[in-house]
Amino acid sequence: MTSQPPSPLPSKYNHSPHLHQYALPLSTFRTSNPQYTHFVVGGLIYSSTCNTNNPPTNSPTQQNPPTWVLLLQRSQHDSLPGFWEGPGGLCEETDNSILSGAAREVYEESGLHVSRFVDLIAVDEWTRVKSDEVVRAVKFTFLVQVEEEAEGVGWEQRVKLEPEEHEEYVWATEEEVKHGVEGNEGKLKFVGDQGRTLLKGFGLFEGRV
Repeated sequence: MTSQPPSPLPSKYNHSPHLHQYALPLSTFRTSNPQYTHFVVGGLIYSSTCNTNNPPTNSPTQQNPPTWVLLLQRSQHDSLPGFWEGPGGLCEETDNSILSGAAREVYEESGLHVSRFVDLIAVDEWTRVKSDEVVRAVKFTFLVQVEEEAEGVGWEQRVKLEPEEHEEYVWATEEEVKHGVEGNEGKLKFVGDQGRTLLKGFGLFEGRV
């Protein structure tokens, strides 16, 4: 469920050539990957020029500003309340492709429009046994750029949350994410390997991996 206004999806995004398989029609991709019953997608947004009204606390002060990543806090009435994550969710039958689904989820959960899929950060798989089915899911998490970045300073403040799913957002530094992953003091807590995926994204964004 989303309260965001209709989005002109599929957006006019492009993608790096090595991500071509994720731009194939969803039906084709599904046929090529019959081992999975569900496809989950995510798009992580990083910034090196963050200028928001809610900067993270305990951020290092240095001449070159740190990189930030957009995190959304799950609503208290939803599953896993209070946990932090990047934009993402389940691909729908109406999505044209894996990338189209990721672009839609980014828009619905942050109000930002994907302009480019830069790289694949992580692929996570899990199995869940339900009373009526066995779910074999895979999640593709991408490093994305958004159209708003081209509009200059301050675009990071234009995040618009879907209140049914998320209640707060923050731009967090790599140091803060590490604190959450390692279980140190701090307000960030993540589900499963999501924190490590965020850390890998920092490296890709900065060209360290």
